[in-house]
Amino acid sequence: MIALASLRERRRSLLGTLLTLAVAVAVLTICGLLLGSARPVTPDRYAASPVLIRPVPPSNPEAFTEPRPWPQEQVAALTARLAAVPGVAAAVPAHRFYAQLLRDGAPVAGEHEAYNWSSAVLGGYRLAAGRAPAAAGEVALGEDLGLPPGVRVELLTAAGPQPFTVTGTVSGPGIWVGDPAAGAGGGVPVIGLLTGADADIAAVAAAATEVIGADGVVLTGDARGALEPVGDARIRWIGLQVLSALAALGTFVSVFIVASTFAFATRQRHRELGLLRLLGAVPRQVRGWVLGEVLLLGLLGGAIGVPAGLLAAGPVAGWLVRTGFEPASFTVLYQPVVPVAALAAGVLVALAGAWSAARRAARVGPLAALREAAVDDRPVSRVRLLAGAVALAGAVAAGVAATRASGADLGSYALYAAMLLVVAGSLLAPLLLPGAVRLLTAPFAGGRGATVLLVRQHVATAARRSASAAAPVLLCVAFTVLIGGMVQTTTAYYGLNRVTAADATAVVVPDGTPGLSDAAVAAAGGLSALPTTLYDGFEPLPAAGVTPAEHAVLAVLEGDLTALHQPSTAPAAPLSAEIGEQAVAILPTGSDRPTSGGQVIPAAVAQGFATSAGWAVGSRHPLFGPDGRPITLEVVAVLAGGPLPAGILIDRTATRAMDPSALTPVVYSERLVPAAAGLGARPLSAAAYAASGQDEDDRLVWVFTALLIGVSAGFALLAVVNTMLMSTTGRTGDLRVLKLSGATRAQVLGLLAAETAAVVVTGVLLGLAVAVAALAALARGLSVQLGVAVPMVIPWGTLAATVGVCLVLAVAAAMLPALGSRREAGPAASV
Repeated sequence: MIALASLRERRRSLLGTLLTLAVAVAVLTICGLLLGSARPVTPDRYAASPVLIRPVPPSNPEAFTEPRPWPQEQVAALTARLAAVPGVAAAVPAHRFYAQLLRDGAPVAGEHEAYNWSSAVLGGYRLAAGRAPAAAGEVALGEDLGLPPGVRVELLTAAGPQPFTVTGTVSGPGIWVGDPAAGAGGGVPVIGLLTGADADIAAVAAAATEVIGADGVVLTGDARGALEPVGDARIRWIGLQVLSALAALGTFVSVFIVASTFAFATRQRHRELGLLRLLGAVPRQVRGWVLGEVLLLGLLGGAIGVPAGLLAAGPVAGWLVRTGFEPASFTVLYQPVVPVAALAAGVLVALAGAWSAARRAARVGPLAALREAAVDDRPVSRVRLLAGAVALAGAVAAGVAATRASGADLGSYALYAAMLLVVAGSLLAPLLLPGAVRLLTAPFAGGRGATVLLVRQHVATAARRSASAAAPVLLCVAFTVLIGGMVQTTTAYYGLNRVTAADATAVVVPDGTPGLSDAAVAAAGGLSALPTTLYDGFEPLPAAGVTPAEHAVLAVLEGDLTALHQPSTAPAAPLSAEIGEQAVAILPTGSDRPTSGGQVIPAAVAQGFATSAGWAVGSRHPLFGPDGRPITLEVVAVLAGGPLPAGILIDRTATRAMDPSALTPVVYSERLVPAAAGLGARPLSAAAYAASGQDEDDRLVWVFTALLIGVSAGFALLAVVNTMLMSTTGRTGDLRVLKLSGATRAQVLGLLAAETAAVVVTGVLLGLAVAVAALAALARGLSVQLGVAVPMVIPWGTLAATVGVCLVLAVAAAMLPALGSRREAGPAASV
């Protein structure tokens, strides 16, 4: 019966270890597949064009700014030359501007850009009914909107609601207007080439590259995905950060948990391996037997985890799209190398975890099999002590680096410090646990009889086993508190700066639209800024248009803001619309700045920008406007640092003239105005705006936080349960001795609960210390970077929930084998 119980205990231990490894491989498979699938996709509206041409993008791909468009006059010349390329049937420019369908006074979700009708052919779209739009006030709509020809509709544009008549429906989504209406202002972002059926696409692309020169980039095949909307590119970048963080955290937790689980499982068989030595096995045979068993278990765990990961990748991808971490075009690309790599990683992690334990097991002397007590004579070897010291030193270095870093590096260094502290705490836990447990149990030493003494003695004599049980608790608490605390610590600063710039008591924000139209801004009153983008060569420069009303919140260091709204000192330079080489020559090419001509626009600049760019009052700087035409900025004022909408401020009227699709993000007002129907605007009090999570970034951050906490805590809790099950399973002999010594069943269970609680609480304290140290470094770094005292925020609610779950699961897992031992081994072994 005892042998049967031992076999059942061994099977239970293997099952828990197998499950841990399978989950790790599944997570690695999912993350690998999704990371490999995170790539741009050719927009449907350009899918029928085998060759697409775009302006030169900014050098920083994470700027998430549209490339400097071509002016319409230049496009006229370029399309004429591209249409003459052999194999090209047509060269079609794509004009676009902001427009959103209004239905029952509310913006319709989905499409919020209108295109010129001639560019519909680039997506292979055809009329399904009616005729194409031609005159002003005519529009063709996608069939999915369900509006037949002849219906009168309203489109919300950057100026405000405009009436249109539906002339036709299109075999695809979108809003289409006549070419003259679409081309009224603004630059051209794309030129698509249509080719003959027998055309050589590579030859056409090469010839188009010669025509376009340094003014653009020719795209074919999958490279056309670079034309995905900027919003989709930004979402895809956010998703990449999410998946990278999940992969990094999942890999670290997987390595930590799987390695410690296998090491603990191997150590639990100390006496069993000693019996093999007693029967004549040499150390090499013992190592080979242990590692061979781990290899088989790793392959079996991978065989379970890989299919689970493959099945879960699709639903997880759908969830990422629904939550906004990936664009709607995101799909899973199943690559065979990913599951193979995940399986190999799982096996290697298992072997690495069991290697040191197998080496120790191979050195077990034959007489060790005769020992009845598992006493850790050397709970920490020299190698382990050295590794722990190195990890601790690395954590200190990462923490110091965090206090001096900026941007994303600050959070990364804080996370590195936490990882290294977790490793150091786990390696040094056998040294720390006995003293920590002694301190924790000191208040109860006088009134609990032998229970406190037995708890202290067991932790001291089985320090490694106790440390293995505390390690997953340490990891669980450290990462849940750290991740939640990082978000709340950074939010504690940024939340203080909302709605304070204009001393506003109310705001007006977009409602179902990407921004506010001029009509919505006029109805709201108050203060606002109209953001746009200027270009220094091909590099974007954020700018904003303001009116004299905003001067009240601007602090002038030098110059005169009234000059900001004076008429331009030079008229716009004439640009020939003639088709040919001369028209193209008027505009600069490549990355050269315009040296003459163009409208002179007064500008005020922030002090920091003026210092870094070398601008001063009175200086002039040739740039390009948001429509691609050359302009010259004349600095008339330098502004003090503070909550400015952009580094460059110009007149709002000049901004609207250059950028017909610019939208206002928010209006600050002194009173709460009623919502105006059909404008896509929503009024909020300042307090409601500051407290709300209306920003999409805020929502994504909190979903991301919950996801990271779920992954780290899920792994750790699984390890807590598995480790406690194995720990109690390996102590059935000790529990049997206690029972034979006169202890009652309730006393033995109480001892298990007390010992488990002491180990869990010690792990919690170590994990909290890790999180607090990393958060302190983060708060210090933010304080230095932002110039204000940023308080360190500890998510006490998250901590309490994590501690409670860890404690309940650990105690339940520790007592389950003891409760089941009576049925398995009979009365002699019952607890």
